[in-house]
Amino acid sequence: MDNLRLRINDMDIDKSKIVSLLPVLLLPIAVFFVVYSIFRSWYRLREFKGPWLASLTEAWLFRATTTGELHMRLYDISKKYGDLARIGPNWLMTSDPEIISYMSAAKYKHRKSSWYEALKVDPYVHSVFSETSITKHDQLRVKMQSGYSIKENRDLGVKIDAEIASLVNLIERKYISTDEDIRAIDLAQAAQYWSLDVITSIALGKPFGYLKEDKDMYDFIKIIQGELPLATLCSSTPMLGSLVFGSGLVTLIGPSPKDETGRGKLMGIAKSVVEDRFGPSKVVQDDMLGTFIRNGLDKRQAESEILTTILAGSDTTATAIRATMLYIMTSPRVYNTLVQEIETAGRNGSISSPITSAESRQMPYLQAVIKEGLRIHPPITGLLTKIVNPGGETIKGRFIPGGTGIGHCGWGIQRHPVFGNDVDVFRPERWIEASDTRRREMERTMELVFGTGRWGCLGKAIVLVELDKIFVELLRRFDFELMYPGSAWKTQNFTLFIQKEMMVRITKRAIQI
Repeated sequence: MDNLRLRINDMDIDKSKIVSLLPVLLLPIAVFFVVYSIFRSWYRLREFKGPWLASLTEAWLFRATTTGELHMRLYDISKKYGDLARIGPNWLMTSDPEIISYMSAAKYKHRKSSWYEALKVDPYVHSVFSETSITKHDQLRVKMQSGYSIKENRDLGVKIDAEIASLVNLIERKYISTDEDIRAIDLAQAAQYWSLDVITSIALGKPFGYLKEDKDMYDFIKIIQGELPLATLCSSTPMLGSLVFGSGLVTLIGPSPKDETGRGKLMGIAKSVVEDRFGPSKVVQDDMLGTFIRNGLDKRQAESEILTTILAGSDTTATAIRATMLYIMTSPRVYNTLVQEIETAGRNGSISSPITSAESRQMPYLQAVIKEGLRIHPPITGLLTKIVNPGGETIKGRFIPGGTGIGHCGWGIQRHPVFGNDVDVFRPERWIEASDTRRREMERTMELVFGTGRWGCLGKAIVLVELDKIFVELLRRFDFELMYPGSAWKTQNFTLFIQKEMMVRITKRAIQI
């Protein structure tokens, strides 16, 4: 009996020793699993080169995103490591147009990655932009695509012309400079006001009135610019995005349409606008939202889509206008050649007032300027990551494991060798000098700024009509001059561009065309 007691006591001592050793053992065990997990991530894509930190953690992407220059960091990586470079433990990035087209082609069924999750404007409901399910995305797209078509928007040109007239009125009312009186305009802000009024007029039947009031109505711009950096950070670093959007945190502390500030305020505006279109006393209108509803979009989905449409449809257009005007103003050759083409077309009666899209497309130098503006400064440069199918795929002769994300290097795509050796130069003439075959290839590559295939931008046709008109209508009436050429604007990139303080001196042309 005594021996038994001794053995039991010994066992108790051994157990207590083991328990006391547990904290000591847990640390090396945890370290082992972390190291093993990192090794597995590195080993999986070991054949693809990139920053060494990017092969181990998401820290490189996190840091690159916080700079507000992710588009340039990705371009630098693309130049250094080639068309398929590693930017994360499970993400590659490409500037090869063929790979982008392949990953977006409907027949190959590549789905969107978690990158899109963090960029939901309404954090509770996917839009056609953020929806990662191929089936659900395609169903939404069918319901919405006619709302973006030129055929459905029969008065599209009239609505754009009306907002051009509002912009001209604002300039003449407040921002015409003379030798004695300088009245500089922030053209970056004015371009955003104009594009917001255009898209709300098309989508909702009437503009929000940014140009009339010359202010940020509903604090829309302020809110979006405040929210965009964190949203991009969450999209670019899947671990952070998963913590915020996959843990239920948004449900607990996320925005509400009842909020007086932030994203919730924008959701409340969308809710109010859509509310009138449903119920027993519903308002039926022949606009984009009306088309969405006629095609079966429910109330909650309509709120999400209209909010996304206003953001995406205004910001990208505004950036295209700002950047193109900046390059026009800083290139006297381009400025003079474009104005001369507009003057000639006006004198011989080949353009009306306001110009139509069809007339614009008969002006070769104008079209070259528009294309070159979209190429040299693509309006959206987010990663737009798609997922390699299970089992892996061989792409351009290289095997890529299933589940790997492949993102876009938007800046690099638009500096592809198809555009020549001077890709960093704003030179519209390249579009005129190219052979028909070369030009078609250049156009296919440039148009990747709108996406392609299954994931192509629904609003592409509308944006192009806007660009067809705006430059002619401004340059036939006014002369534009940068106030501070050495510091033309303040710009940051968080998927979209945040641009401001683009101060411009505008004078009336002696002879308006």
